[in-house]
Amino acid sequence: MKVPFRKRFPIAVVFLLPAFLVACQTGTIVSDSLAEAETLPPAVIAFLLGAGTMLSEDLACVAGGTLAAHGILPYWLAAFGCLAGTWIGDIGLYGLGRLGRGGLLDRAPFRWFISGERVEQGRQLFERHGGKIVFSSRFLPGSRLPIYVAAGLVRYPFWQFAAFMALACLLWTPILVGVAYKIGDVLLDWLEVYEKAAWLVILALIAIIWLLTQGLEYGLTHRGRRMLFSKWSRLREWEFWPMWVFYPPVFAWILWLGIRHRSLTLFALANPGMPLGGLALESKSEILGAFAEDPDSRAQIARWTLLPPGSVDERLDILRKFLSENGLGYPLVLKPDIGERGQGVGVMESEAQAADYLAHCAHPVIGQEYVDGLEFGVFYFRFPEAKSGEILSITEKTLPLVTGDGGKRLEDLILDDPRAVKMAPHFLEKWAHHLNDVPAAGEKIRLTDLGTHCRGAIFLDGRVHTTDELRDSIDDLSRRFDGFFFGRYDIKVPSIEDLEAGRNLRILELNGVTSESTHIYSPGYSIFQAWADLIRQWNIAFEIGEANRSRGMRPPEIGEIWRTLREHRAHDWFEVPGKGAMATSTPSECRK
Repeated sequence: MKVPFRKRFPIAVVFLLPAFLVACQTGTIVSDSLAEAETLPPAVIAFLLGAGTMLSEDLACVAGGTLAAHGILPYWLAAFGCLAGTWIGDIGLYGLGRLGRGGLLDRAPFRWFISGERVEQGRQLFERHGGKIVFSSRFLPGSRLPIYVAAGLVRYPFWQFAAFMALACLLWTPILVGVAYKIGDVLLDWLEVYEKAAWLVILALIAIIWLLTQGLEYGLTHRGRRMLFSKWSRLREWEFWPMWVFYPPVFAWILWLGIRHRSLTLFALANPGMPLGGLALESKSEILGAFAEDPDSRAQIARWTLLPPGSVDERLDILRKFLSENGLGYPLVLKPDIGERGQGVGVMESEAQAADYLAHCAHPVIGQEYVDGLEFGVFYFRFPEAKSGEILSITEKTLPLVTGDGGKRLEDLILDDPRAVKMAPHFLEKWAHHLNDVPAAGEKIRLTDLGTHCRGAIFLDGRVHTTDELRDSIDDLSRRFDGFFFGRYDIKVPSIEDLEAGRNLRILELNGVTSESTHIYSPGYSIFQAWADLIRQWNIAFEIGEANRSRGMRPPEIGEIWRTLREHRAHDWFEVPGKGAMATSTPSECRK
């Protein structure tokens, strides 16, 4: 997720503080500029460092140590300035919590920085451990803000809080400033040697010291070490890379295909029965509705109904009627009619949950029966004049589980699991209200109910399950959708044997031209093979588009594609209340 400017700006200010103080003018930085910076009274610099802790404590400590290493102020004064600012900031967070009962934390700018889920987690920790967690939170990465605010919310005695924080700051802050001081002193000579590149040296020095202090802080706790491992794993394993990092070679190939076929939008003719071939913002209900007229096809689609915009009571009436007519009950799936990558998908365990969902989502919503079983993604294509289609990809979707031992908290189970830890940021946020629960020995907790990779599901290469029977079954269903030739079905089946036999298939969704052959996200799959598979997929899309163009169809204008992509970017994407936690986060609903 992109960090908002309002959060990046203060960090950038503190990060550049030493450079501005040390190198405030051009020229010979080590001699003239240091002398000029020394004209500032040390007390003023210490005050500025203290103020800087309000923006970023760690970076302000790095700044103080760096300045002390340059002799601009004594080490003890730099440490005192950072210590005083840190302690006052801690008291301020406590005071913010005292005021938070009136809803202050729900208002800007406080809600920009303070997540309700994190504060709730801090409150649970605080109520469980009291003063111990207040003191130790100074050394726990990411825990300070929620715990200090929670201390104020529960009216922890002010003087006890202030004393604990003073002691913790006395132990912690001088260490951070000292690390920066020692390293800065060793590297001071670099500025003399690389006079012309002094700005780069200073910035590199600050970055190195900051990374070291961050590593020290994270390394002190089990949680910190596991979160570092999580970050490293997501950096090392391409399946977790963001689209803008992974997709450029594929985008370049799509552009080349457009040039070669003399139409950048030809791929949209791969599915003339879908708006722009299913590029973006397509309606799930319209796609599923294309099968409604055929009884055999309708029997294979998981039963669903559309809940148009309206009052909660009106939509609940529609939902009740749907459940009654189809002999269904809860659990029930609710999802936006326009959505992607699992956004806004929730498994409702009761009508109360459904009402809460509908109260938050003003968009058209699909209510769909919850289908138990194994989930697969089956990518199908057929050329317009071909007698039968082919299966391009099969993805087996598995949902991560952790097993309790009667002693570990849920947070520790997530962090210690070799797979779940790689998605730790998502799972820790999703389960924020239950991280301190201690599951019983042998109790299994399913961390997600959604077969979506970015929501924690594990994707495995399932092409070994390709059979003639499965191909024929998917081909027969696909031919009943006029204008569909290329896309991926999300399917549930009772067993792998049913999948291979092409029987008892229940269709959850059908995705169009921007579907992926998601078997590529299987752990350990080569990135080069993944690129090759996606390139083959887009070759097929353009070839089907070319075949449909030869039948008299015209590709859409580039302007229409551009407008749709802009609307997609600006679309108000709905997320389940609690950032997805409501979907499957109550342990009683997910325990096996």
